[in-house]
Amino acid sequence: MKQIDLTEWSNWIDGQDVLLKMQVSPRTLQRWRINGLLPYSRVSGKCYYRKSDILALLQENYNGKVEN
Repeated sequence: MKQIDLTEWSNWIDGQDVLLKMQVSPRTLQRWRINGLLPYSRVSGKCYYRKSDILALLQENYNGKVEN
């Protein structure tokens, strides 16, 4: 049987973790999926996201301004 390296799976997080880390609502996360802003993989009805895609979304929307 071929061995599978699961260490790279740590690059994926589920939707619940995204909600907690980004402090957004489930509807916002759904809107990001629908609008193609955040790629995802759905397995058995549960969505998973690459950490690199989340970081890319943050980087793309970075405006460089300092808010007080």
